[in-house]
Amino acid sequence: MIEATATDLRRATLAEVREVSLRSGTRDFWADEAALFDRLSTSWAGLDDAAWHVPGAAPSDAGGPDWSLAEHVGHIVHWQELATAYTTEAIDTGRWPSDTDFDGGDFDTYNERYRAPWATMPRDEILERSAVARRDVIAAAGRLTDAEIRSDAAWGWVFMTLHGHYLDHAGIIEAWTATLRIRQNDGDPFIDDPRPTDHAAFLATD
Repeated sequence: MIEATATDLRRATLAEVREVSLRSGTRDFWADEAALFDRLSTSWAGLDDAAWHVPGAAPSDAGGPDWSLAEHVGHIVHWQELATAYTTEAIDTGRWPSDTDFDGGDFDTYNERYRAPWATMPRDEILERSAVARRDVIAAAGRLTDAEIRSDAAWGWVFMTLHGHYLDHAGIIEAWTATLRIRQNDGDPFIDDPRPTDHAAFLATD
């Protein structure tokens, strides 16, 4: 594994970042979260609202239509909102979730069912929800000690919503937003061409 101090999580290649042992006790859990979130949010900075809703970022793993940037970011937000609740419950009761709590462990189907709000939600509303969700889950997880966060019971659930999802989606989001940025810089309005393609039909309606 790469040494803790050797890799800039914001600027290194994703392959290098994935080689870092983020669970190591030498890591600063919260600094790593901040760096990974900065990396991801920088990728979509400045993109128009319309660009957020263009499908094609990635195919659906559950047979639905292709995902957009809005849905990818919304997916991260959704899980952070969930994590605030289940982390708080775990602190109070000692019970962390299990995979079977989410469509019997079929996460592809579960995630597909929660795409709808984000597909049409405006970019600014998504970003507002993201800011609140991230603040709340950090506050909830901040009640845990570092040892508790890195324990077998908690790690998968805390790490996934504060590091893992950023990394899982970065490969898709960074490549997709780079494509969208080129299109935006070239003047693409990200809407269907309003000009008629059937001129005979158009003239017949005049």
